[in-house]
Order: sequence, then structure tokens, then C-alpha cells
Amino acid sequence: MTLYRDLADSSVGQVIDQTLRNDFVIIDELGFAPLDDIGTQLLFRFVATAYERVSLGVASHWPFDQWGHFLPEHTTAVSLLDRLLHHGIVVLSEGESFRMRAARPRGPRGGGRQPKKP
Repeated sequence: MTLYRDLADSSVGQVIDQTLRNDFVIIDELGFAPLDDIGTQLLFRFVATAYERVSLGVASHWPFDQWGHFLPEHTTAVSLLDRLLHHGIVVLSEGESFRMRAARPRGPRGGGRQPKKP
């Protein structure tokens, strides 16, 4: 959202450069919502600028071959993956999320102890 806002005053490049001053940047929930053409281009610009300069961590529920579900342009998805996977380490996880596992002992209401049975 920050990059969208910065399109209006042409400060996108400055915001990207400022963000990439960090040693490690995490992009979480990539693909949670589909990106429009502008969002896709902003993401590509961010990743391309970070490429071989800053370590990126990317978390997504989508397997690589399905990135077309949230990125409108196939060639952009391929270009993004090319940069992300070159020198990258892929960690795949399966099973129940940590949040769901932690919530289970609290019961259906989500808080406190389970009522005692009579």
C-alpha cells in the first residue's frame, strides 16, 4: 500500500531504496489477495531492485506453478520467480499452521479453559 501511495508523488524509488537499506526484508502473505497490473509492476520493481543486493524472505501459500492465480501477467510471474529463486533457498512446509495448533487447546470459544463436564 505504501508503494501505491508513493506513485502519486513519484517517490516510489526512494521508498524502495529506503526499505532495502535493511539487511533482510520479509514479504509475507504474498498472494493472499490478487494484485492488479500496477501492484504487480511495483512488486517486480521491488524484487528487481533487491536482487543480489538484499536478502528477501517471501512467504506464500501458493506453489510456484500457481503464481498466475494472483499475478495477472505470466511473464512477470516468471521474471519474479527467476530473481527470487536464483541464489535462493526454498523451504516448504506442510500440515496445520502454528496458529491453528496453538488455538486448538483453548477450545471452540478461543479463550480460557474448557468447561468441566458434570
